[in-house]
Amino acid sequence: MRLFNYLQSGTPAAGRVAGQWGIDLSLAVEEYVLHHRVSHRPGMNTLHSLVDWFAGEPESVELARISSDWILDQLPGSEDEFRQKRILFDLAHTEFLPPTALTGKVICIAGNYPAPGKMEKPAFPTVFLKPASGITLDHSPVRLPAITENVACEVELAVLIGRTGRNLSPRGAHDCVAGLTVANDLGDRVLEKRTSQWTSGKMFDTFTPISPFVVTPDESNCPGNLAMNAKINGERVQMGNTSEMFFDVPALMVYLSELTTLQPGDVILTGSPKLIRGEPQPAVSLKPGDEVEVSIEGLGSVVNTVISEGQAQS
Repeated sequence: MRLFNYLQSGTPAAGRVAGQWGIDLSLAVEEYVLHHRVSHRPGMNTLHSLVDWFAGEPESVELARISSDWILDQLPGSEDEFRQKRILFDLAHTEFLPPTALTGKVICIAGNYPAPGKMEKPAFPTVFLKPASGITLDHSPVRLPAITENVACEVELAVLIGRTGRNLSPRGAHDCVAGLTVANDLGDRVLEKRTSQWTSGKMFDTFTPISPFVVTPDESNCPGNLAMNAKINGERVQMGNTSEMFFDVPALMVYLSELTTLQPGDVILTGSPKLIRGEPQPAVSLKPGDEVEVSIEGLGSVVNTVISEGQAQS
């Protein structure tokens, strides 16, 4: 399933992509339960965002899948009825919300792809954090503060955590994944190098654009072999494949769960390719007016226009 969070009459809700339509998960389950007289339904009044669905009773997501599949089976004949009941709605006129928990952790991995002078797998993943306040969505502006000097984009596979995990096994890691999406890990190269810690170049507002759409693991390629690209004004500045990662998703989750408790709504950014066909990628600095697009095969893309922070305030 391709899932998302959105605003329904001012209230957060979760939906599923169905072509040009969205299917509201809660309303789809209500309709399915009513039609099939299902005896048990999880506490639907408490399931609003994707985090609620994945962190709730184990059968919640499966019931959402079955119910939304049943809605799809009734189309196009019941389209008008479902639209009137707000089960079905037009994605083109939908206000999306981030798929993550805005109070959760954004855990980032550095050095997870071969790079000039660093072609061998390191002993351990390099881990740093970004604030959840930096998350922004597709087609929202990226704001460059006056202090920034040399801001780079980085296409990254993002893993959304759906269940609490601590000291995970590889199998347990798989069970904790809610879904996969694409993100852009922006950072200022100059500010990152002012000290031994580079978070000061990474922590700005809007510096973590992320797709609103999360693809559940059963519909992704594990994610062992997905093409990755980043473009600035249509010119490719990054290209790679998730198969090049030194530490794959299960390995990262096992390692991170030894360091901290992974919680529903946390997101892991798994690193970014550093070479294009074996050669160093161009070091392009973003400037106001640039359009940045990051994409991953099967997961979609995130497009953002760059503005100065002053433009946003004027």
